[in-house]
Amino acid sequence: MTLVDDKLRSAIRAFNEKGQLGPDPLAARYADRRAAFSLFARQMSEADIEALRQYLFCYAEKGIAQKPGDAKKVVVRNFIAGEWRAPASGEHAEMASPADRRVKLFDVPASGKQDVEAALAAGDKVWKSLAWADEGLAYRKQVVKNVARILNYFTEEYLHEIRQQIPKTRLEAEKDFFEAKRACDHLEGSFEAAIKGEMVPDMFAGQKYWRDAWLPAGLAAIVTPMNFIWGIPMIHLAGAYLAGCPWILKGHPFAALTNTSMVRAFLAAGADPRFVQKVEGFGKGIAPLATDHRVAVTAVTGSSDTARSISAGRGLARTRFEGGGCNWSYVDDGYSDEELSRIAARLTYAKLGLSSHKCTGLHGVSGTRATLDRLVPLIVAEMDRWQAGDPRAPDASDRTLGPLMVHKAQTALDLVSEARKAGLKIVREGGRAGGEYGQNAEAVKPALIDGVTPQTTLRHDWDGKGVKEYQVATTELFMPILVAMALPDFEAFVRFSLFDNPHDLATSIWTRDDKKLTRARRTLAGMIKENDGTDSALEWEEFGASTVGESGNMGVGEITATISIYARRQKGRHFVF
Repeated sequence: MTLVDDKLRSAIRAFNEKGQLGPDPLAARYADRRAAFSLFARQMSEADIEALRQYLFCYAEKGIAQKPGDAKKVVVRNFIAGEWRAPASGEHAEMASPADRRVKLFDVPASGKQDVEAALAAGDKVWKSLAWADEGLAYRKQVVKNVARILNYFTEEYLHEIRQQIPKTRLEAEKDFFEAKRACDHLEGSFEAAIKGEMVPDMFAGQKYWRDAWLPAGLAAIVTPMNFIWGIPMIHLAGAYLAGCPWILKGHPFAALTNTSMVRAFLAAGADPRFVQKVEGFGKGIAPLATDHRVAVTAVTGSSDTARSISAGRGLARTRFEGGGCNWSYVDDGYSDEELSRIAARLTYAKLGLSSHKCTGLHGVSGTRATLDRLVPLIVAEMDRWQAGDPRAPDASDRTLGPLMVHKAQTALDLVSEARKAGLKIVREGGRAGGEYGQNAEAVKPALIDGVTPQTTLRHDWDGKGVKEYQVATTELFMPILVAMALPDFEAFVRFSLFDNPHDLATSIWTRDDKKLTRARRTLAGMIKENDGTDSALEWEEFGASTVGESGNMGVGEITATISIYARRQKGRHFVF
């Protein structure tokens, strides 16, 4: 059966001509598609996928603005109860490119309580309809397979979309996008094995015990960050959909085009439109979405301050959080100069990759004073090989340091200045990026500060929001500023990581000493990287903090870890009377 016929093409044209407002044209096809599904149904054809281009990309007609003066700005919509809607207030916020504030990308809804309530009511209605209890897994798997086919077909378009909103090198954009693609592949492909219930052997005749930890939990609110705008959201959206949970996506405002693209990919793939919603917005305006009692699970990736606020509002209701971390690396004694150079290159990328906006980005490097005296100059030399510039430029290499997206450039400059006043050694000054690029973006060059201790405290204005006092060794910096701390031995590093640093997201240990590795494995939690940078994530591993510390309690990536976020546990007993 061909999905895209003349009637659907006409409906998509009419939808676009109305400003992409009103009932979704693909959602209207859901009932017929679901009724026609069988185990012999084919996945979407490439011809159908191509025919949906004008629907899948909300900016298909105009494109995405790339230079000052481009009149391509689109208006992003909410998706609530099967319809694309403007915010009830009519208010929008203009979003500009972080790489050039003169480039206006789109207007994003400044949603409020009325919009949130509409989405919550719709999600609660479908949950209480018990429609999910009548749906077999096979169809949901087919939907996620189709999503993966759409992503595969439009790979280049989605990579372009990522880089215009969140300025990344192509390498970093590929990491983001293929994390999303492979999330669909792995979650769908291994779902049955991962959620298989457990039958307990007979205790005595006539009784059976079982455990099933995979019943859908309920309505989910999924709050996603600005650094990985495809990878992190898609893991959660696919996981929640496969589990049978209706969800409401609250993506980052920087990524409103992608938030729309992901929702439309699900609808085009055949998802039940009642289970899929999206609300854009900012701060207090959409805060009730995450704290409402009708939401069974709130999954949030972002700042710990946001997570604390949500947890305070939810009480004992399930909140799953993943944040960043002050991720440290320890480099042991005994490496040759050539080996230290290779280590320096890897650690520098862990610090500067994605413009220092990775939650697993390197915060500091530690070792004995003798080793740091050899290693730090090598890191500086590696930093010198990086260029501060627009990662989207045709001549940008993988060693391009893009703009700040969390902090103001002045905050980075003030940090280095105050560190000097505090008696720390400024090994590399950093400073503002030059030229037209530096004038139109919050852009700075890499800096390196040596002599930090766990107690080193700085005090200065923080992003124009007032003076902040903080310990630099244990305060997360989304800035290209690397700090170095000399310690007497590896045991001191373990104690710092375990008792002083509240963030246990990622730790990097470089050593050939198996005793030290064993010590780390027995004491440190979160992501332990041995002879690697803090930022790497290989093929479909579970990633995240220990589930106890400041960095979060979630842990996603591996299939059972992801699905368990959106599942209830069942413990059953059958007795033959």
